[in-house]
Amino acid sequence: MLTIIAITTPIFIMIMLGYFAVRSSLVPSVTIAGMAKIVMYFTLPALIFSTLARMEFNEVIVPTYLATYAIGSVLTMLIGVFISLKVMNRSLIESTLKGVGMANSNSAFFAYPVMLLAFSNPPTAAFAMSLIIENILILPITFVILEVCSSRGQGLKPTYMFYTVVKRLIKNPLILAVSGGVLASTFHLELPAVIDRVLVMLSGASATLALIVLGGSLVGTSLTGNAKDICFVTTGKLVLHPLMIAVVALFMPEMDRNLLLGGILIAAVPMMSIYPIIGSQYGYRSLCASILLITTLASFVTLAIILSLMGLN
Repeated sequence: MLTIIAITTPIFIMIMLGYFAVRSSLVPSVTIAGMAKIVMYFTLPALIFSTLARMEFNEVIVPTYLATYAIGSVLTMLIGVFISLKVMNRSLIESTLKGVGMANSNSAFFAYPVMLLAFSNPPTAAFAMSLIIENILILPITFVILEVCSSRGQGLKPTYMFYTVVKRLIKNPLILAVSGGVLASTFHLELPAVIDRVLVMLSGASATLALIVLGGSLVGTSLTGNAKDICFVTTGKLVLHPLMIAVVALFMPEMDRNLLLGGILIAAVPMMSIYPIIGSQYGYRSLCASILLITTLASFVTLAIILSLMGLN
C-alpha cells in the first residue's frame, strides 16, 4: 500500500500545485490555456514521437490491444448513453456527453504521468494506441451525434459534418505525433543528433507540466447539477470503463500483461480536461465541469485501489 501511495501522491501533489498557483494568483489563470498548448503542441507530441520512433512496429501497433480498447470503450459509451437516455430520461445530447465522459480518458494530461510512475517499463504503445482509439473512434462518434442533434432543422448536410470531424483529426497534434512515430518506427528512421536532443528535452517536461496545467484548469469550477448525474458519470468513468476493458480482454487472444494493465490504467483515469469545453458548446458546461472536478477528486481513491488490484505495488 505504501508503494501505491508513493505512486499516486506525487501526481495529486502536482495537480494541487497547479491549482494553488492559479488560485493564489501566482500564475494568472489566462496563462493556463497557453501552458496547455505548450503541452499539446510541443512537449507531449515530442514524447510520443520520440518514444514510438525507437520501438519496433509490431510493438507500436498490436491489433488485439486496439480491438480490446476500442470494444471496451464503445461498450462503456453505449451503456452510459442507454442508461441516461432510457432510465434517467435525459436528452440524447446530454446522454451522449455523459457517454463520452465515461469512455474517453485524459490520456495526455493524466494517464501517461500515472503510467510513468506506476511501471518500471511503461507500456508506451498502450498509451499511443489508446490515443488512436479515442481520437479516430470515440470522439468522432461523439461529435457526429452531437452535431446531428444540435443541427436538426438547420439544414446542415452530413458531408459538412463529416468534413468538420475529419478536419479536427487532421489538426490534432497528438494524432500527428502518433502517425509520425509509427512511420519512423516502420522505416527505422534515425533523426539528427540535434533534433533528437531537442525531443528529449521537450519530453522531460511533458508529464510535470501536464499535471500542473490540469490542476490550474480546475480553478473556478463549482459544483452545479444533479448529484445523481454527477455520481453516475464518475462511477462510469472510474469503475465501468476499466472494468469493460478487463472483461473484453478475457475474450480476446492473449496479449502482453503490461500492455493490458496499461490499457486498464488508462481507462481508470478521469475524462479529458476539455470535457467542459465540449459541454459548453451544447449548453452543459456547468454539469460537465462539475463531473470533471468530482471525478478527478474521486480518482485519488479509485486509482489506489485499481493499482493495488493490478499488483503494481
